[in-house]
Amino acid sequence: MGKTGLVITVLLLAGMVSAQEQKRFDFTISGAGVFSKTTTSSSGSISDTPTKSVAYTGTFRYHLTPKHALEVNIGHTSNSQIFSVGTEPFRVVTGITEYTGDYVFSPFSRGKLQPFLLAGAGALRFNPGNTYINTFPASFGAAQQTSLALVYGAGVDYHLWRIVALRLQYRGLFYKQPDFQLPTLFFTGARGHMAEPALGIVLRF
Repeated sequence: MGKTGLVITVLLLAGMVSAQEQKRFDFTISGAGVFSKTTTSSSGSISDTPTKSVAYTGTFRYHLTPKHALEVNIGHTSNSQIFSVGTEPFRVVTGITEYTGDYVFSPFSRGKLQPFLLAGAGALRFNPGNTYINTFPASFGAAQQTSLALVYGAGVDYHLWRIVALRLQYRGLFYKQPDFQLPTLFFTGARGHMAEPALGIVLRF
């Protein structure tokens, strides 16, 4: 191998090592409080008030560079969607599964702290369970429904030890309020919002 070939080989290897150093993976398990706003139809005749709940989310993040990353999230929570239709309260016990992907921007690192911003999109799947009218069990045909969601948020990672970090973050999700395939009964035409302050453990590898 000539000197030119040797130089090219060394440069390629250095580039590969550098790329490997920059490409980092982390996996996070988070617990969050879920606070959803009340939505009301334009006529004011139908409103939906989701109850507060706790969510658990798994996040896989791939760092393209020290400042730029992509992540996917799978989460789950269970609450009740309480619809006020006239004088009748309808309750739909609901499992909500989140499937989202985000772009993550980390502007800087300072000591053990690394703040970040995120934005993305995905879907929320609403799975109805038990249903009630005026606290009495009743069946009115609520069916599974999926809504598109937009995600935004911010947070900070605090390095604890070697591959372990603590993640404190806030995530917000905008989505179309579900009517559980009962548009004549529960349709509000409004955008829902879930606020999720969360704390998680990060494993980096």
